Amino acid sequence: MELRTLGGTGLRVSALGFGCGAVGGLMVRGDPAAQRRAVARALEAGVRYFDTAPSYGDGRSEEALGRALPPAEADAAGAVLGTKFRVEPAVAAAGGAAVARAVRESLEASLRRLGRERVHLFQLHNRIAAAGGGAGGALTADQVTGPVADALQAVKDAGLTEQAGITATGDPAAVRRVLESGVPATAQVYFNALNPSAGWAGHAGPGGQDFRGLIDTAAQSGAGVIVIRPLAAGAVAGAPARHANAGNPGGGIAGERYDEDLARAGALSALATALGLESAVELAFRFALAKDGVSTVLIGFSDGEQLEAALRWVERGPLAADAVARVLAL
Repeated sequence: MELRTLGGTGLRVSALGFGCGAVGGLMVRGDPAAQRRAVARALEAGVRYFDTAPSYGDGRSEEALGRALPPAEADAAGAVLGTKFRVEPAVAAAGGAAVARAVRESLEASLRRLGRERVHLFQLHNRIAAAGGGAGGALTADQVTGPVADALQAVKDAGLTEQAGITATGDPAAVRRVLESGVPATAQVYFNALNPSAGWAGHAGPGGQDFRGLIDTAAQSGAGVIVIRPLAAGAVAGAPARHANAGNPGGGIAGERYDEDLARAGALSALATALGLESAVELAFRFALAKDGVSTVLIGFSDGEQLEAALRWVERGPLAADAVARVLAL
């Protein structure tokens, strides 16, 4: 398993990251024995980054990961664990003390579910936008670099987390401001073969949100890049039927359009066949690996077979430059 340095954090993470979210669903709706087997297999194969959040199954993902990856076992393997938090816009508007209390309480609750005294990475899960609030609970760049950043420094000083980062979704200009401030040590970036605009500005696809090269912005600011949604919530497979453990693929990220992505996935499948790859899913994963500045690519698994497939693909390495160019030409 290829290991990469997570930006300026000094943490070493695997090129393939183990996503514990609700879309793949294994760590939310899966059988506990299957969860333990998958985590053990991932560790055996060299996976070293595990990503969860309180919002994944109302804490069930964190609880499942805590059971499947005990601290002593994780430490012995050198595993890096990240979780997240949200700040309600009303709390953000109330200012410093309210934000600090909410952030600390969220982290302490996550640590209880995970069975740990600290995590390696604690990440803001709100969208970042020019105006705060709204249906998605967005925060402004000033709120993130002000009271949220202060609250994150406080939990770092308390030894509850080693590093702090953001989910780099929302308005790209506002996200860019936060990244260029140097506050986040990491950025979770939406990036896939159906909308690669976070890697190549302007390549958003018909009607898609242009993420304006945020991967380069993050990398240039020293932030470690964690790719999220490399399979477009599973749409790149081009199959409407979903695994029994898989969750609702729509509405999770501003700019994501699952039904339209599903319809467009046929072109990726044809290209994968032309390139001699197993599937469009292999193509999409290795495409994400190939972008300069990316530290780890998260896949959310529904079962152990999907994990085994990803382990085959990561061994084959990033997609070649000529194949990347053919994806962008689509």
